[in-house]
Amino acid sequence: METIGMEDVYVEEARKHLAYANGYFGALEKSLNGTRFNNDLKYNLALMALEKYFTALMACYEELPSNHVPIGLFREASQLEAELTDSMKQTCVLVGKFEGICSLEDFGYRTPAHSDLEEMTKGMRVIKQLVERRCADLK
Repeated sequence: METIGMEDVYVEEARKHLAYANGYFGALEKSLNGTRFNNDLKYNLALMALEKYFTALMACYEELPSNHVPIGLFREASQLEAELTDSMKQTCVLVGKFEGICSLEDFGYRTPAHSDLEEMTKGMRVIKQLVERRCADLK
């Protein structure tokens, strides 16, 4: 019986999360050209894609994130990945500014404008490229 090492588990996780991220991101990109999706749904696609990209990236380093907030994901990943940039950080800030998780003021979610979603997508495209390069480097 062949045993599976932890390294193999992380490789599998990285590839799995990259595939999920690309699915969410592809749906987001297509939806920006006019679909029945409202901006709330498009925003949720952006959140899911970003979380999965960072999960895949961290799995490349045999780590998994401890949270799912965009700026928290960036901070954790930046401890492992030297090529994360300030513009990638700003993309995470933009994506995160529309959610109000655990708000004591009952802030809740705000709906991003179409221009916000376009800007998120533009920034996420660069993150996507970095994560795809890292995953391609895996055995």
